[in-house]
Amino acid sequence: MWLHNEISLFKQNIEMLRVNQRIGRLAYLWGVLGLMVSKFLAYLIFGLLVVLIQGSSLQDSQYLSYIYFGCLQIIHVIASIFILKRRLNDCGSSLWYMILVPIACLSLWVYWGMSFSWKSISETFINTNFYWDGFFWEYFVLACFALPLSVTDSNEYGLDEGRDSYNNYIIAYDRSSTVSEDKDIGTFDYVCGCIWDVLFVKPFDIKGRASVSAFWVGLVGSRLFMDVIMYMAISVVSLIVQRGIPLYIPRWGFMVILIWPAIAMITLSIRRLHDSLLSGLWIIGLFVPYINIFVSYHLLFKKSWHIES
Repeated sequence: MWLHNEISLFKQNIEMLRVNQRIGRLAYLWGVLGLMVSKFLAYLIFGLLVVLIQGSSLQDSQYLSYIYFGCLQIIHVIASIFILKRRLNDCGSSLWYMILVPIACLSLWVYWGMSFSWKSISETFINTNFYWDGFFWEYFVLACFALPLSVTDSNEYGLDEGRDSYNNYIIAYDRSSTVSEDKDIGTFDYVCGCIWDVLFVKPFDIKGRASVSAFWVGLVGSRLFMDVIMYMAISVVSLIVQRGIPLYIPRWGFMVILIWPAIAMITLSIRRLHDSLLSGLWIIGLFVPYINIFVSYHLLFKKSWHIES
């Protein structure tokens, strides 16, 4: 039953991505930052591949680098157009403004001495991000599109402020926290309550919801709590060994302690996704390049979902 609901909600999420064609400032900036980090990691991976293929027939293959970086740039351009189009829709601007990005990049490339031959353009397109000024210039231009204000009213592309509009919800999860954010409680009580929920009350709850504040408090607080537990366990074992008591613990023995909080963090993330109106299946997207930008934003920043009838 749970899996059926999650699959149904996942299908609805895909439809919502088609219906809602707007993206707010924070989400857009997070997307630009995610694209920059993703490309940087891709270059690091290529450096690792170069080391791994040393001594093989592919060591001096120029085609390998062209294929790798060519595909990387194409994927990056598609992802950039995806978020930039939604950002322009959000601020009510014409999509023709997207042409400013290639113009800005071409101006830098021409300044570097690029000619307008196919060979020069292709080599510059592939190698430009090997230089820090070219790497950051591209993302600086993209980030500038976060400056215009969002259109305050809803338009044909969706609602303002990144709100979600979709009727006939298949499933709506209820809040599953024992701590209510509406109650007049102190900060210390709220923090302790969130940590208690994550580690002891709801470590296996995958059907509830968790607000963004509860997620942050639970994530950071639980990590600090488990660090203390780990330190205490190591101290006790060290004391026993110092007293000459024979005790064998394998190297991975202390890692067993982390299984419990790891499960709690996964279920907390699923509840956070529910709170942002995403299926818990999106948790797998954290391990998929570019999709993890979308999922991480909903985990870390997206407000609780809002239904518009």
